[in-house]
Amino acid sequence: MQFIRKIAVMGLPLATALVSATAAYADPCLSLTSCAQQQLHQGVENTRNAVKTDTNQFSSNLKNARQSAQDQARDRWNNASEETRKKWTTQRDKVTNAEQNAKDKWNNANEETRKKWEAQRDKVTNAEQNAKDKWNNANEETRKKWEAQRDSVTNAQQNAKDKWSNAQQNVKDAWKDATSLPKL
Repeated sequence: MQFIRKIAVMGLPLATALVSATAAYADPCLSLTSCAQQQLHQGVENTRNAVKTDTNQFSSNLKNARQSAQDQARDRWNNASEETRKKWTTQRDKVTNAEQNAKDKWNNANEETRKKWEAQRDKVTNAEQNAKDKWNNANEETRKKWEAQRDSVTNAQQNAKDKWSNAQQNVKDAWKDATSLPKL
């Protein structure tokens, strides 16, 4: 009897350990519902981790890009001559002053002047929209005509330079005489 007690006392913890180990390695999907819930939970966790990783990588890339731009700007500033630094400072101040001057003009203008400026702004905005509408409503032939007109204006300066370069000296002299103002 004592032998049975010893086996029971020593065997009980061993049996408990074996049952625990068996349960740990058993299939976690005891039912279809619990298996579906587990897969859904795992999918959500995987998605959450992927989004977190992508977000961290994107944030890190932005931080690195900003730091790189700052380093490049600092290096350009440090390697620039005093003359170049003065030029850059003047350009920065010009932009800052232009913005402040525009704000000051707006703030100091009377209501009538502000309405006039707003009307001018609206006129430009409407002209741009009207041009887009005309383009969108035009047929292909009209669009080609407009493109040709645009190209002729765009190319006029280059064409004039080419004509000047290719002209003979006596033609150039005649053109100079024709464009000079009479002396008083």
